Amino acid sequence: MATSSLFEATLLSPLGFIGRGVLAGVTYLGGVGTLSLSALRGVFHPGEDDPPFLSSCLRQLATFLVMGIPLVGLAHFGMGSFLSMQAYYGGTFVDGTGAVVGVGLVRNVAPLITGLILAGILAPLLTSELRGRSTWESRVETRRIPDRGMTPSGMNEQASYPSAGRLAAVRLTAAVVAGPILTLWAILVGTAVGWQVSQELLGVSTHAFFYMFSEMLWVRDIVGVLVKGMAYALFAAVFACHEGLRESSDSSHEGVVRAAFRAACLATLAMLILNSGWFLLLYHAGPAFGPTLLAPPSV
Repeated sequence: MATSSLFEATLLSPLGFIGRGVLAGVTYLGGVGTLSLSALRGVFHPGEDDPPFLSSCLRQLATFLVMGIPLVGLAHFGMGSFLSMQAYYGGTFVDGTGAVVGVGLVRNVAPLITGLILAGILAPLLTSELRGRSTWESRVETRRIPDRGMTPSGMNEQASYPSAGRLAAVRLTAAVVAGPILTLWAILVGTAVGWQVSQELLGVSTHAFFYMFSEMLWVRDIVGVLVKGMAYALFAAVFACHEGLRESSDSSHEGVVRAAFRAACLATLAMLILNSGWFLLLYHAGPAFGPTLLAPPSV
């Protein structure tokens, strides 16, 4: 009898682990969806104690851009030179350098790398910021309590704070605006560097570089810059806000670090899934449409 019970426990243990994992995942995604709906409500139906939406968004947007512009620029300084050299040493096709650099940045590299950088910025920033909202909300968002180093236990009990939906709405909106701006900045930096490298080292003329770039560019590439730029930034912000605003029994420094790490990983996973789906649906779901450097595959 004991042997049978032990066998059943051993057999069902993996199934129980999988079941708990699935339930935890569904619960987590449900919390993200609930927060998103609360943020949407916070935009159109603010509470009495919610701060002005536009000024709060601009303050967050300025923070995201100040942090993002140098990191995105440095990353794509390297990517532009790499793609330019790769067009020659990898493909031995100098005339296509403009297409490889420009279209590569527009179509995939710039939106994805920018999104990953935003995930790395927003996860620790927003998670730690919102986990300490008992003092931070009133002091920074509503400006009702001066910064005197007060702890949550020393706060004025009659002070009121912005709603969680409003806090998330401000950050999600700022992120959605910052995403395309930083993506366009990445394309500008990477293309400029790739152009200079191709001109100085590979002998590609300015006309040839930008002519091939413009010839290979599709309308769906431009749409993708805006759509993916906004979506990736939204992923970076929504998981960070969820981790910052969710109920947690671990409020220690280590707990906040784990929450920020979890937010960055989940945002990155969501970006990779969207990136793969975008290419499958828009570039590989049917026959190629538009100019290309390669001959169509033979059937």
